[in-house]
Amino acid sequence: TNQGVRHPFTPQLARHSKMGYRAPPAPLLLVFLLAPVGTAASGVLNGSFLTDVVRMRPGEVFRRDIGVYLPGETIGIRSFAADLVFEGGVEPVPLSHTYMHHWFVVQKHAHNAGFCELKQPAAMTLDYFFGVGSESRRTPVSLPEPYVIVVDNRDDWILDLHTIDLRNTTDPLACRECLCKETNVDPQIPDYIGGLACCHDGVKCRTQGPDDRPMHYQLRYNLTWVEDEELKMRTPVDIFVMDVTGKFDPNEEVQCAIEYDVPRVEGDIYWRNSSFSFDRSGTVVLTVPHLHSGGVFAQISRNSTGELLCRGDALYGNGTEAGNEKGYVVGISPCSNTWKFMKDEVVDISVKYFSNGGLYLEETSHVGVMGYMWMAVAWDE
Repeated sequence: TNQGVRHPFTPQLARHSKMGYRAPPAPLLLVFLLAPVGTAASGVLNGSFLTDVVRMRPGEVFRRDIGVYLPGETIGIRSFAADLVFEGGVEPVPLSHTYMHHWFVVQKHAHNAGFCELKQPAAMTLDYFFGVGSESRRTPVSLPEPYVIVVDNRDDWILDLHTIDLRNTTDPLACRECLCKETNVDPQIPDYIGGLACCHDGVKCRTQGPDDRPMHYQLRYNLTWVEDEELKMRTPVDIFVMDVTGKFDPNEEVQCAIEYDVPRVEGDIYWRNSSFSFDRSGTVVLTVPHLHSGGVFAQISRNSTGELLCRGDALYGNGTEAGNEKGYVVGISPCSNTWKFMKDEVVDISVKYFSNGGLYLEETSHVGVMGYMWMAVAWDE
């Protein structure tokens, strides 16, 4: 991996941190403080930040690492939210204009506690601390009191940003699902017809019309956190991300496909199922699912009793404005209820997708879909 050189942050951030960031193969983008850091009466700090400008043309795919600023050194994160906005940081970008495939926040050296850390053909792991996709605006990721994610900001923070400019595209659905024929990419993977391996940075979907003007965007992210004495009063959690394609073995690293296709099946409903367990007892204090278009819901249940522990339903828009785009997953209900588990207790994850409609393909309705469960875990003492 090309780790590049280290650069200082912009002067606006100098008073908060001395850390640098990793330069990826593509140019790394800077981060700017959008609003002054504020403090609530509870001692929780909050700040809003902007990345540097992302420049895209109609039909173009953007998938790069962006340097992310997090304040302080050792802090406890309460919440993290992000949104794609037009240059200037105020107006949100509709998904029908530029599609947010995903944003994942990771560190250069540290990663979450599991489960899917092996790179697959799409060269992607699920080692992120925070992240969602098109549902970002209406899917809150906020831990209940007194829980926090304790992080060391002396390690570099990186945001994996994947967006697709849908302006003037001939087939917007095929473009945002990264159908290989649409992006004109040969994945060199047997029987692979669409997904991340056909959605590299800089590739383009088919477009129509003369308008090829670039547009400029930024990622705005909002953070709440605690430091110092306030941090000592909080309970730390570990982050796990389970993929419904994962083949779980408590004695080996989990093999996860990261993405999968939805075939057309009788009854128009396609299920994927998997199971997992934790190596000690504890409580999941927040669960946030991640689904793509065609998704219905993702759920977790006890294997021994069938008890439903968490269900997140996909919310589809019915308008044109940002946050309510018709035909897009604009939100997923998080499982704010907590649920306990015992050491080595088997837990099932199930994901439901519609298998009708979708793409024009005869045997497949959607490609490159995902079914993840992001979980914040507090361990028993």
